[in-house]
Amino acid sequence: MDAVSGNNLVNQTGSNSGSSLSALSEDYERFLTLLTAQIQYQDPLEPMDSTQFVTQLAQLSQVEQAVATNTNLENLGTKIGSLVSVAGADMIGRNVTFESSQFGLESGATDATYTIPEGTSSLTVDILDENGTVIRQLTELSTDHTKIHTLDWDGKDAAGNSLLDGEYFMRVNALDAQLQAISGSSTYRKATVEQVLFSNGENYFTLDSGQQIQSDKVLAAS
Repeated sequence: MDAVSGNNLVNQTGSNSGSSLSALSEDYERFLTLLTAQIQYQDPLEPMDSTQFVTQLAQLSQVEQAVATNTNLENLGTKIGSLVSVAGADMIGRNVTFESSQFGLESGATDATYTIPEGTSSLTVDILDENGTVIRQLTELSTDHTKIHTLDWDGKDAAGNSLLDGEYFMRVNALDAQLQAISGSSTYRKATVEQVLFSNGENYFTLDSGQQIQSDKVLAAS
Protein backbone atom coordinates (compact mmCIF):
# COMPACT_ATOMS: atom_id res chain seq x y z
CA MET A 1 0.00 0.00 0.00
CA ASP A 2 1.46 3.35 -1.01
CA ALA A 3 0.48 5.76 1.79
CA VAL A 4 0.42 9.45 0.96
CA SER A 5 1.04 12.47 3.10
CA GLY A 6 -1.83 14.13 4.89
CA ASN A 7 -0.87 17.35 3.14
CA ASN A 8 -2.39 16.05 -0.09
CA LEU A 9 -5.71 15.50 1.64
CA VAL A 10 -5.56 18.98 3.18
CA ASN A 11 -4.86 20.59 -0.19
CA GLN A 12 -7.67 18.66 -1.85
CA THR A 13 -10.33 19.56 0.72
CA GLY A 14 -9.18 23.17 0.81
CA SER A 15 -9.40 23.33 -2.97
CA ASN A 16 -12.95 21.93 -2.94
CA SER A 17 -14.14 24.55 -0.45
CA GLY A 18 -12.38 27.32 -2.34
CA SER A 19 -14.01 26.28 -5.63
CA SER A 20 -17.46 26.18 -4.02
CA LEU A 21 -17.06 29.64 -2.51
CA SER A 22 -15.73 31.05 -5.79
CA ALA A 23 -18.68 29.65 -7.74
CA LEU A 24 -21.13 30.97 -5.14
CA SER A 25 -19.54 34.43 -5.29
CA GLU A 26 -19.91 34.57 -9.07
CA ASP A 27 -23.56 33.49 -8.90
CA TYR A 28 -24.23 36.01 -6.15
CA GLU A 29 -22.72 38.90 -8.13
CA ARG A 30 -24.55 37.80 -11.29
CA PHE A 31 -27.84 37.77 -9.40
CA LEU A 32 -27.28 41.24 -7.92
CA THR A 33 -26.44 42.60 -11.38
CA LEU A 34 -29.65 41.14 -12.79
CA LEU A 35 -31.68 42.43 -9.84
CA THR A 36 -30.29 45.95 -10.26
CA ALA A 37 -31.07 45.95 -13.97
CA GLN A 38 -34.62 44.75 -13.39
CA ILE A 39 -35.27 47.39 -10.76
CA GLN A 40 -33.80 50.09 -13.00
CA TYR A 41 -35.94 49.22 -16.02
CA GLN A 42 -39.12 47.99 -14.35
CA ASP A 43 -42.50 49.38 -15.37
CA PRO A 44 -43.57 51.89 -12.69
CA LEU A 45 -47.21 50.97 -13.34
CA GLU A 46 -46.51 47.25 -12.81
CA PRO A 47 -43.69 46.97 -10.28
CA MET A 48 -42.14 43.54 -9.91
CA ASP A 49 -42.78 41.32 -6.94
CA SER A 50 -40.07 42.14 -4.41
CA THR A 51 -40.95 39.07 -2.33
CA GLN A 52 -39.45 36.79 -4.97
CA PHE A 53 -36.12 38.60 -4.88
CA VAL A 54 -36.03 38.60 -1.10
CA THR A 55 -36.65 34.84 -1.15
CA GLN A 56 -33.86 34.28 -3.66
CA LEU A 57 -31.47 36.41 -1.61
CA ALA A 58 -32.32 34.37 1.47
CA GLN A 59 -31.66 31.13 -0.41
CA LEU A 60 -28.30 32.37 -1.63
CA SER A 61 -27.44 33.42 1.92
CA GLN A 62 -28.30 29.92 3.19
CA VAL A 63 -26.09 28.32 0.55
CA GLU A 64 -23.26 30.68 1.47
CA GLN A 65 -23.60 29.74 5.13
CA ALA A 66 -23.66 26.03 4.25
CA VAL A 67 -20.44 26.33 2.25
CA ALA A 68 -18.81 28.27 5.09
CA THR A 69 -19.90 25.59 7.57
CA ASN A 70 -18.48 22.90 5.34
CA THR A 71 -15.18 24.77 5.17
CA ASN A 72 -15.04 25.01 8.95
CA LEU A 73 -15.74 21.28 9.30
CA GLU A 74 -13.00 20.47 6.79
CA ASN A 75 -10.55 22.65 8.68
CA LEU A 76 -11.52 20.95 11.93
CA GLY A 77 -11.05 17.52 10.34
CA THR A 78 -7.62 18.57 9.09
CA LYS A 79 -6.58 19.71 12.56
CA ILE A 80 -7.81 16.46 14.12
CA GLY A 81 -5.94 14.50 11.45
CA SER A 82 -2.77 16.42 12.25
CA LEU A 83 -3.14 15.58 15.92
CA VAL A 84 -3.59 11.89 15.08
CA SER A 85 -0.49 12.00 12.89
CA VAL A 86 1.58 13.65 15.61
CA ALA A 87 0.28 11.17 18.18
CA GLY A 88 1.57 8.29 16.04
CA ALA A 89 5.07 9.78 15.89
CA ASP A 90 5.89 8.52 19.39
CA MET A 91 5.74 4.97 18.03
CA ILE A 92 8.98 5.42 16.08
CA GLY A 93 11.64 3.14 17.52
CA ARG A 94 9.17 1.00 19.44
CA ASN A 95 8.63 -2.73 18.95
CA VAL A 96 5.12 -3.70 17.86
CA THR A 97 3.43 -7.09 17.67
CA PHE A 98 0.91 -7.77 14.90
CA GLU A 99 -0.60 -10.68 12.97
CA SER A 100 1.66 -11.92 10.20
CA SER A 101 2.71 -15.23 8.67
CA GLN A 102 5.95 -13.54 7.62
CA PHE A 103 8.79 -13.42 10.12
CA GLY A 104 12.49 -12.73 10.36
CA LEU A 105 15.41 -15.04 11.05
CA GLU A 106 18.57 -13.60 12.59
CA SER A 107 21.45 -15.65 13.99
CA GLY A 108 19.23 -18.69 14.47
CA ALA A 109 16.49 -16.78 16.30
CA THR A 110 13.06 -15.67 15.08
CA ASP A 111 10.62 -12.91 16.00
CA ALA A 112 7.58 -15.15 15.43
CA THR A 113 4.90 -16.48 17.77
CA TYR A 114 1.63 -18.32 17.25
CA THR A 115 -1.53 -19.52 18.96
CA ILE A 116 -3.61 -22.62 18.27
CA PRO A 117 -7.32 -23.39 18.70
CA GLU A 118 -8.88 -25.41 21.49
CA GLY A 119 -9.21 -29.07 20.55
CA THR A 120 -5.80 -29.31 18.89
CA SER A 121 -4.49 -32.86 19.28
CA SER A 122 -1.62 -32.78 16.80
CA LEU A 123 0.42 -29.85 15.54
CA THR A 124 3.07 -29.16 12.93
CA VAL A 125 4.51 -25.89 11.62
CA ASP A 126 5.80 -25.51 8.07
CA ILE A 127 8.64 -23.08 7.35
CA LEU A 128 8.46 -21.66 3.83
CA ASP A 129 10.77 -19.53 1.73
CA GLU A 130 9.69 -16.49 -0.29
CA ASN A 131 8.60 -18.76 -3.15
CA GLY A 132 6.20 -20.70 -0.92
CA THR A 133 8.39 -23.82 -0.86
CA VAL A 134 8.39 -25.78 2.41
CA ILE A 135 12.01 -25.96 3.57
CA ARG A 136 11.39 -27.43 7.00
CA GLN A 137 8.53 -28.93 9.00
CA LEU A 138 8.60 -28.69 12.77
CA THR A 139 6.96 -31.58 14.63
CA GLU A 140 6.35 -32.79 18.19
CA LEU A 141 5.11 -29.36 19.20
CA SER A 142 3.05 -28.41 22.25
CA THR A 143 -0.72 -28.53 21.77
CA ASP A 144 -1.50 -26.22 24.70
CA HIS A 145 -4.12 -23.81 23.34
CA THR A 146 -4.01 -21.53 26.40
CA LYS A 147 -0.61 -19.98 25.71
CA ILE A 148 1.26 -18.03 23.05
CA HIS A 149 3.97 -20.23 21.56
CA THR A 150 7.33 -18.95 20.37
CA LEU A 151 8.43 -20.34 17.02
CA ASP A 152 11.29 -22.66 17.99
CA TRP A 153 13.24 -22.95 14.76
CA ASP A 154 17.01 -23.16 14.63
CA GLY A 155 17.28 -21.69 11.15
CA LYS A 156 18.13 -24.97 9.43
CA ASP A 157 16.40 -26.69 6.53
CA ALA A 158 15.22 -30.31 6.40
CA ALA A 159 18.74 -31.47 5.49
CA GLY A 160 20.31 -29.72 8.46
CA ASN A 161 21.84 -26.88 6.47
CA SER A 162 21.93 -23.47 8.11
CA LEU A 163 19.95 -20.91 6.15
CA LEU A 164 20.75 -17.26 5.59
CA ASP A 165 19.24 -14.60 7.83
CA GLY A 166 16.24 -12.94 6.25
CA GLU A 167 12.50 -13.12 5.82
CA TYR A 168 10.57 -16.40 5.88
CA PHE A 169 6.98 -17.55 6.29
CA MET A 170 5.25 -20.06 8.55
CA ARG A 171 2.10 -22.13 8.31
CA VAL A 172 0.49 -23.69 11.37
CA ASN A 173 -1.24 -27.04 10.82
CA ALA A 174 -3.57 -27.96 13.70
CA LEU A 175 -5.38 -31.32 13.74
CA ASP A 176 -8.07 -32.62 16.07
CA ALA A 177 -8.25 -36.08 17.68
CA GLN A 178 -9.58 -37.52 14.40
CA LEU A 179 -6.63 -35.95 12.56
CA GLN A 180 -8.94 -33.50 10.81
CA ALA A 181 -7.66 -29.99 10.15
CA ILE A 182 -9.17 -27.32 12.40
CA SER A 183 -9.06 -23.58 11.91
CA GLY A 184 -8.39 -20.83 14.41
CA SER A 185 -4.61 -20.69 14.49
CA SER A 186 -2.98 -17.26 14.38
CA THR A 187 0.60 -16.22 13.66
CA TYR A 188 2.36 -13.09 14.88
CA ARG A 189 5.65 -11.29 14.63
CA LYS A 190 7.45 -8.45 16.32
CA ALA A 191 9.13 -5.60 14.43
CA THR A 192 10.38 -2.07 15.03
CA VAL A 193 8.59 1.03 13.76
CA GLU A 194 10.85 3.12 11.54
CA GLN A 195 8.42 5.61 10.03
CA VAL A 196 4.86 6.86 10.54
CA LEU A 197 2.75 7.89 7.55
CA PHE A 198 -0.68 9.54 7.70
CA SER A 199 -3.30 8.95 4.99
CA ASN A 200 -7.09 9.26 4.87
CA GLY A 201 -7.41 9.67 8.62
CA GLU A 202 -5.25 6.64 9.47
CA ASN A 203 -1.67 6.18 10.65
CA TYR A 204 0.49 3.60 8.87
CA PHE A 205 3.70 2.21 10.35
CA THR A 206 6.68 1.33 8.17
CA LEU A 207 8.65 -1.42 9.93
CA ASP A 208 12.26 -2.53 9.87
CA SER A 209 11.02 -5.79 8.31
CA GLY A 210 10.01 -3.84 5.21
CA GLN A 211 6.32 -4.31 5.95
CA GLN A 212 3.76 -1.56 6.34
CA ILE A 213 0.70 -1.92 8.59
CA GLN A 214 -2.19 0.21 9.78
CA SER A 215 -1.87 1.45 13.34
CA ASP A 216 -5.03 -0.41 14.41
CA LYS A 217 -3.38 -3.71 13.48
CA VAL A 218 -0.90 -3.35 16.34
CA LEU A 219 -1.72 -5.80 19.13
CA ALA A 220 1.02 -4.78 21.55
CA ALA A 221 3.88 -2.28 21.76
CA SER A 222 6.98 -2.06 23.89
